[in-house]
This record gives sequence, structure tokens and C-alpha cells, in this order.
Amino acid sequence: MTRTLAAALLLLASCSRAPVVLDDPPSASTTYGAIPAAATSARVAPGALSTADTSAASADAGGLSSPGSGAHKAPRIRSAGVTTSSTALPVEVIERIVRQNFGRFRLCYESGLRIDPTLEGTVRSRFVIETDGSTGVVSDAGSDLPDAGVVACVQRAFGTLSFPSPSAGAMTVTYSLSFAPASP
Repeated sequence: MTRTLAAALLLLASCSRAPVVLDDPPSASTTYGAIPAAATSARVAPGALSTADTSAASADAGGLSSPGSGAHKAPRIRSAGVTTSSTALPVEVIERIVRQNFGRFRLCYESGLRIDPTLEGTVRSRFVIETDGSTGVVSDAGSDLPDAGVVACVQRAFGTLSFPSPSAGAMTVTYSLSFAPASP
């Protein structure tokens, strides 16, 4: 399985419909990024679960369900601003990569919502995009979300992102994400 297919599976898992895992025989015992091959050999087809199946799956997820299942709407996550220390990498590229990874940030926030269903606020993270495109040091840049665990989780997620190599060397980015519970 290629990294692109694995990324597509992750993207499908964070889509608005609940995924269905279609049986495929597991491949060899090779691992892909510390994920056993058996876990990565499944194909996912969106939208094939019934509402009852989706509700059962959401009950296992601590009461949160996927959007579109009728049981609970997804929390709102939006970009609340980005600043950079240089123009070595266009802001639009940074925003696109962060948006592609909203599923990671949503998982962090949903874990906080299980404890406090009214949790909302902004997480501001400062990170360095190294010359090879990897994310260097990540730190808090004045977050106002009251759950330190969610803030730390979001910062860890930023630390896993990979960007194109900046043209003029390493650069510092401050990125704000606004989190709010779903509207009733």
C-alpha cells in the first residue's frame, strides 16, 4: 500500500459519512509507518453503513458520531489566522496542508468534548518549518482553549505535519485554529 492510499484512507475516515471497511485478506506482515499491514489492507467505502450501524459505532466512540449519521453533528474547526516569519513558503500552501489534516485536530478536540461538551476556544501554535519541510519545535503561542490536554494534542499533531521545503531556509509559523461545539 502506498502512502498516498494510506492518506486517502485517513481522509475518507474524516469525511462526513461513516466509512465501511470492506474485507480484504491481510497482506504480508510488513508495517507501514508502525501500522501493521493487516490494518492497512482494508478498503474503505463511504456511506454504506445504515443509521443503526452508525449509531452503534458512535456509541463505541464515547457518544460522538460522525456527521451525517443523524445522532450528532461534527464540531466546528476553522482556521483563525496564520502568520509567517518569511515568504519562503506561501501562506496558501501552509493553509492547505493544515486543512488536509483537520481530522487529526478534530480527534484532539473531540476528546476534550467528551469531558466538557461546551468546550470552545482557539489554539495558537508556533512551529518551525525546517529546510527539509519537516516541522521542528512546536510551542503554544497564547491559546485560550481551557483544556490543556487538547492544546497539547493539537501541538503534537502540528509536529507531525510535513511541508514542501521553504525556498529561503527555515521559517517560523504561528497558526490559529478555532474550535466550537456543533450547532444544535
